[in-house]
Amino acid sequence: MNGRLSEQPLAELLREIAAAALSGALRLARERVKAVVYAQGGEIVHARSNLRAHRLVECARRAGLVEAGELAETVTEMMSDAEACDALLKSGALDGAGVARLRARQAQDVLKTVLLWTDGTWEFDPRARLSEDARAHVDLRQLLLEGARHLPVDFCAARFPAEEEMISPAAAPPQHLQLVPVEAFVLSRADSPSRLCDLVAQCGMPETQSRQAVYGLALAGFLARGGWPQSLAGVSPPRAGGSAHAPASEETGKVEKVEALAREEDATPDPLEEVNALLVRAAASDYYEMLGVGRLAGDSDIKRAYYALAKRFHPDRFLRTVDGETRSRVEDAFAQIAHAYETLRDQRERANYDSKLDARPPAPPRGDEAASSRAAAGDAEAEAIPRVVADPSLKPEYRAEENFQLGLPALRRGDAEAAALYFGEAVRLAPQQARYRAFYGRALTANPQTRRQAESELHAAVRLDPQNPSYHVALAELYAAIGLQRRVEGELERALALDPKHDGALKMIERMKGQ
Repeated sequence: MNGRLSEQPLAELLREIAAAALSGALRLARERVKAVVYAQGGEIVHARSNLRAHRLVECARRAGLVEAGELAETVTEMMSDAEACDALLKSGALDGAGVARLRARQAQDVLKTVLLWTDGTWEFDPRARLSEDARAHVDLRQLLLEGARHLPVDFCAARFPAEEEMISPAAAPPQHLQLVPVEAFVLSRADSPSRLCDLVAQCGMPETQSRQAVYGLALAGFLARGGWPQSLAGVSPPRAGGSAHAPASEETGKVEKVEALAREEDATPDPLEEVNALLVRAAASDYYEMLGVGRLAGDSDIKRAYYALAKRFHPDRFLRTVDGETRSRVEDAFAQIAHAYETLRDQRERANYDSKLDARPPAPPRGDEAASSRAAAGDAEAEAIPRVVADPSLKPEYRAEENFQLGLPALRRGDAEAAALYFGEAVRLAPQQARYRAFYGRALTANPQTRRQAESELHAAVRLDPQNPSYHVALAELYAAIGLQRRVEGELERALALDPKHDGALKMIERMKGQ
């Protein structure tokens, strides 16, 4: 069974799988990105994508479940998710409960991304099964509610084609989920069965906003609606005591595991993004960090790490995709990685290099992210090194806001590098805050090397808050810096459609006319 996500959104497919207690694999594709979501008896037990950020090791880094140094010494980039879990268990870095939390975090990260897709394709295979040791516990209702909050308002509103559809209070609403004020207000008005149009009228808010709240509440099980589309109606749930827990090989002739997707070739990366990643790696503080291994790494680990980097970053891969100047930078950067490998693979040279590392003066204290010092050596009044707020006693949302507030004065005084540091930490701690993503994108715009990432952050801000015209103006400023005039005009048109008197958009148009 298959279809398009623009017609059957993932949130509704997952709700239907849960309601019908279905088992199987839901495969998703959007351009070069692929993902798979596994269900067992209506429960979502795992999710995986071919994005590098969704690999289990990357999730472990973000979650902070394992110390960075210990993680680097225990796993390598060449390991599959299953191998990485085994290595973490054998080393004692994680116990069984820790691995379960890590797998749940990985599944949640994937689902938070793919639930926001409004285009792409899906395919459901009820025969596929996931191996027992790869399963995770996922709070589906929480994810569906969060996903609805961040989908485009118009998209959610359009999921109710009939204004006469009946909306009723759910018989057993979830008790553990926290509602935002808009949702709580709408739910308070839905105290008895009523037509959608009547419920929206009672709320007294913009119709699209009310419909979005109803959509999220219905997905999460606070409200019941009779008009849910049935996209998987032909799939039968597993029979009691039957094949629900039987190995997939008995049903389909092949064993399907989530690691199979992890070994698929990564989505074809953008050449400029890969160049930026290479330059960042080549600028690492030492050879071990450059290769992505720990100080205790063995010869085989160093060799595997280098070959993985060579496969990804060898200059020959960029022959036809970058200009001559960029290719020269690629060759210089890769030469540094090759030199690091040659040094660490030779025991005598490695020992000498380790002695030099040990003799280095200790680095100044820093936050969770590397902070660059702009203080000049010997200055009596050197500038303060920007440090992110990393106080573990503060809740993540408070740390995020503290960092955001520190980034604002840095941006105002023109210190885009420091501003990007603070805003980037805020985004890491609270990625669903549109203003954090927008200001991070603005700070990244100042550096030509990070403008592609800036575009991604600004688009994320627009997705999270599609009614904010300032984000479109920020995108217009980015495209102006790149020289993409048509895109500049398009973003300004979108900004003025939301707010015809938006000062920033009007001033930018005046500047363009003056040119």
